[in-house]
Amino acid sequence: MMGTAAAAAAAAAASSCDRDDTRKKQITVVLLLIRTLLLACIIARRVVALIRLVCRVAVLAPARSLLGVAGVVFSAVNARCLWCLDQQALGRSCTGTFCGDLVVAAMANSWRLLVQGLTSLVFLCAHAAGEYVRPPPSPLVLTAHNKPASHPQQVHISIVREKNMRISWVTDDRTAPSVVEYGTSPGKYTASATGDHTTYRYFFYKSGAIHHATIGPLDLSTTYYYRCGKAGDEFTLRTPPARLPVEFVVIGDLGQTEWTASTLSHIGGGGDYDMLLLPGDLSYADTQQPLWDTFGRLVQPLASARPWMVTEGNHEIETLPVVEFAPFVAYNARWRMPHEESGSPSNLYYSFDAAGGAAHVVMLGSYTDYGEGSEQRAWLERDLAGVDRRRTPWLVALLHAPWYNTNEAHQGEGERMRRAMESLLYEARVDVVFAGHVHAYERFTRIYDNEADSRGPMYITIGDGGNREGLALKFIKGHKSAHLSDFREASFGHGRLRIVNETSAVWTWHRNDDQFTTVRDEVWLRSLAAVEPARTVSAVAGGGRPADEL
Repeated sequence: MMGTAAAAAAAAAASSCDRDDTRKKQITVVLLLIRTLLLACIIARRVVALIRLVCRVAVLAPARSLLGVAGVVFSAVNARCLWCLDQQALGRSCTGTFCGDLVVAAMANSWRLLVQGLTSLVFLCAHAAGEYVRPPPSPLVLTAHNKPASHPQQVHISIVREKNMRISWVTDDRTAPSVVEYGTSPGKYTASATGDHTTYRYFFYKSGAIHHATIGPLDLSTTYYYRCGKAGDEFTLRTPPARLPVEFVVIGDLGQTEWTASTLSHIGGGGDYDMLLLPGDLSYADTQQPLWDTFGRLVQPLASARPWMVTEGNHEIETLPVVEFAPFVAYNARWRMPHEESGSPSNLYYSFDAAGGAAHVVMLGSYTDYGEGSEQRAWLERDLAGVDRRRTPWLVALLHAPWYNTNEAHQGEGERMRRAMESLLYEARVDVVFAGHVHAYERFTRIYDNEADSRGPMYITIGDGGNREGLALKFIKGHKSAHLSDFREASFGHGRLRIVNETSAVWTWHRNDDQFTTVRDEVWLRSLAAVEPARTVSAVAGGGRPADEL
């Protein structure tokens, strides 16, 4: 009996202790919440006071001085918050106390969300100003990565020289090796190449390791099997042909929407090709850096199998007022093109040969200096002077902002560049110039200086890959260049330039008709190096499709 009573007394005492401990924990939590609330009120009062001060200064101080002060304040606050977030990620204390770390982490993350939201708002407002009304946007297609951190993702390839290929990929593991193993049989790698990797930071985003490795020399017109970083899946690629014929797929303003997915499926199912050319506006990340990752994963099935040669558009710039991030940070890190091999000082413009030198492709930069005395103009003069048209019968150029355009969208935005560079392309007898930017398809006759000219390039706008902004639906009927426009339509799709031989090539535009791809426009071209071109009478091909020869 006495033992039972003692046990009951002990249990009651223990229960009382537990209740006391629970009350103490509850009181501690309540006190912590009260202190946090008080700290938040103090911070809010100081922020309000700072805003009042800034408003008063704004009335008195010049705008330039105010921007300078804002830039200094932003840099100081941003650097401190970045440091706090880095310490948190490493499991280190910022203040030496648990409560202090909790409050600081909450403030740093609030700053991160605020900056990201304001960044998106400013960027989208700046790009929407003065724009025409577009149709409702298509939902984004966000491709996830659910494999180990060391496994490669966002794999894409580009040509470096005639027999070399650059393999680019990303790993979440920043210590993964920058090695590519490859061979001509599945799973049997007879050669390997070691490259390098880089990372970049944009606000609070830090990229994974972005790897680049150059393999070769490779046999042309040959299928290779390769693996990146000694981990993950095996990929296949086919090298371009050593001679004509050669076929280019051309798409612009691609993005990552359901429209994009439709275009990519039509390219994959529309017959074989040798290389893809993209005249700017790739991911439409627009400062939201994770969208570069999802874009890379979306295009990987095609971009890992055939070379993707790209140039920049306005959506690759990603700069903002006050903050002044260096432009093209993400683009230059992720999409390294063969600019050094072509003698260019910048990744924003370069050139390369295809089909054993039978075609020379020039990728120009619409958003870097191109005027008299600029590095780009000097490089272009040297590059075109080095082309021997007896050996290279085909000369193709790509840029982003079109020089000729009858659509309401982006009127006149390429005019300054046209005045600065059109004569160089004309004198070099460039055969065709592709552009994007305007979200529609339009094909012009051969032109020079706003007049039909049989010695000038054919101009084609193909900014209809599937971007999130939608189509540019309205063309101007009375536009001064309307009589030079042979075909125009506001639909999504892609184009194919097949260079058949030294004198003839065929261009087709494939419209996305739901699950089908429809050849809506077709024209044959004669090389300006081979024969003096003469405009023939247009004939109508089957299905109401124009079939011209220029």
